[in-house]
Amino acid sequence: MCTREIDKRDIVRVVTANNFLKATGLEDISLKARKLLYLAIAQCKKEDTQFYEYSISAIDFANLMNIVPQAVYQEADALTDELMHGFIKYIPEGKKGFVKFALFDKCTYMDGKLTFRMSKDMTPILINLKKDFTQPLLSDFMHMRSNFSIVIWHLMQREMKSRKTGVTDVAEFELTLEELRSATGTTDKFERLSQFKAKVLDKAIDEIQSNCGVLITYTNIKHGRTVTGFHFTAKSLYYINEQDIPYSLRQHVAEVRQRLGERS
Repeated sequence: MCTREIDKRDIVRVVTANNFLKATGLEDISLKARKLLYLAIAQCKKEDTQFYEYSISAIDFANLMNIVPQAVYQEADALTDELMHGFIKYIPEGKKGFVKFALFDKCTYMDGKLTFRMSKDMTPILINLKKDFTQPLLSDFMHMRSNFSIVIWHLMQREMKSRKTGVTDVAEFELTLEELRSATGTTDKFERLSQFKAKVLDKAIDEIQSNCGVLITYTNIKHGRTVTGFHFTAKSLYYINEQDIPYSLRQHVAEVRQRLGERS
């Protein structure tokens, strides 16, 4: 089987079916194991019909995972154990029951390289996706320090159509408390809303701002006196209200954009 080198460029995206975001089984996975999983997912190309083996040098692996070079072997051994033993469980759209499958088929560490292949059973949620998928940037996740931050940003990117807000635009969307708790594995943890906000949601929002350059604010959505979800507003850290820009300057920018569009 052909082995491909890992593509770790900043433009690489983690493309998953939206069902992936509703899946369970990853709640207790370690942060580094989740990052390695996302790194593997990001290697899948739109035209792929199967999973390939991917390899990464020990040095690149250490740099990506923030591991000291002396600990690469031990860390690679432990993380691949997690991914070989791990599983994912999801409910196919419009179906009853569930589907469970392993995450990785194979992992090797030889001659200073880590090589791995994802389970072929992951195909329906990762390969040849035509609709209902999300594709955030891999680089957004790799420097995060919490699984909660990764999962919540992934959910938000689904609602934001995998885009980041520009200088003058604003994105608004809603997520239910139930979905946030399910995705973060906190259905039975941080039971008081104040705890959930302090330990999970607010910390994730701080990390999203630091790593993704997006400022997220929110208000509660209530059913009676019970909070059932949140209405989120997303802006670039460099957001400018377009109404505050002088009209003459706005007109000039529009003309430049039109000329650039004509050239392309």
